[in-house]
Amino acid sequence: MKYKIKTAWLSFFFAFFLTSVFASVSSGFQVDSIAASVDNTAITLNDLYFLYNFNMVNNLKYVKINKTLTNGELKHLTNIYINRIIILNQQEKAGGLIISNPALKAMAQNFKKKFAVLHRRTSFSVFLSKFGFDKNGFYNFLKKIIIEKKFIKYRLQFFLFTIENGRGTAKKQKQKYAVELAKKLKNMIVNLRMHAKIKINDNFTGS
Repeated sequence: MKYKIKTAWLSFFFAFFLTSVFASVSSGFQVDSIAASVDNTAITLNDLYFLYNFNMVNNLKYVKINKTLTNGELKHLTNIYINRIIILNQQEKAGGLIISNPALKAMAQNFKKKFAVLHRRTSFSVFLSKFGFDKNGFYNFLKKIIIEKKFIKYRLQFFLFTIENGRGTAKKQKQKYAVELAKKLKNMIVNLRMHAKIKINDNFTGS
């Protein structure tokens, strides 16, 4: 039997999963410092602030671009970045994943439209430059998001083989599968984190 993950159901799962996979992170940060690193891939403070603002715009939530993030928000974002890098490293080892230019351009155009609605007085290029990004950096950022989602989607399809299925499509049943799948995926990420070289900067501050 083939298992397919529908887009709407996958969105529900991502919302659940991103709130369930976190590890403790030391507090502290200085402006323009290295927040953390995963297998020698650096995560900067600019990366975290850009990710925060990207998520806000993508969800059509207005916040000031120069808003200062709290320690809790920085910890949350750091963990998202750590997990993303680990997933990207795994996908690189597996290979075989191709991201089409049309899909990438469509994602970029959709984001720019949302940005224009929320930040009419700020040009998109100025927004990117505030976090040390340019057009190429932005497209690379989007590409990593697409790769991460595809990797997780394929893993979900694989995990579904180990979960009893076909007992209806009621909301509670879907939520049950989401919980079971999230646990399996969380365990996989936790295991990968244990074998990754993760370093956290203990001197950054969110104030």
